[in-house]
Amino acid sequence: MAYDPEMIQPKRKQPAASEIETDLSRIQRFSQEHDDENWEFRSWLKQNAPDNIDGIVEALSQKYFSLIDCTQCANCCRSLQTEFKKSELHAIAKTLGQSMEAFEKQFMSEGMVNPPCPMLDGKLCTIYENRPEVCRSFPHLEQPGFTTRLIGVIDNVAICPIAFNAFEELKTKLGWLQGRHNRQH
Repeated sequence: MAYDPEMIQPKRKQPAASEIETDLSRIQRFSQEHDDENWEFRSWLKQNAPDNIDGIVEALSQKYFSLIDCTQCANCCRSLQTEFKKSELHAIAKTLGQSMEAFEKQFMSEGMVNPPCPMLDGKLCTIYENRPEVCRSFPHLEQPGFTTRLIGVIDNVAICPIAFNAFEELKTKLGWLQGRHNRQH
């Protein structure tokens, strides 16, 4: 079934730019408060997502990417353990003037780069134009197969303002709201 905006009467109004949540402590708190709701929505989506869910989510992702500047946040860079491709790891180690062995010893555990990312300087990535693919695609909303990646999406909702706002608006857009799901600010 395809999503038809005329079919659904949202119970929450669309957020204005001033209503977009970017405060990381509030996002984390709301995500914790909405944990059960998010898992219920995940289950509902698995069964009821419209055929064009990837397009809907891509449009929401693009909307929030245009409204929220990742370089002012960098929460993902400060909080996520990340797996990079070997070629990307070698380039990062070289940029830092280290051997791969020294880089692994200083910045990695179990094949993953530990947070904060060693390329982060304040809230800015020192290799932003050449950052690894996993960084470029975060929070991974625009990848195909949205409903097959919902566990990761829910994890990212607590970390990323773009993922948080897009996921909250998705609930509204799809008409998945019940009286108890109204957010209290």
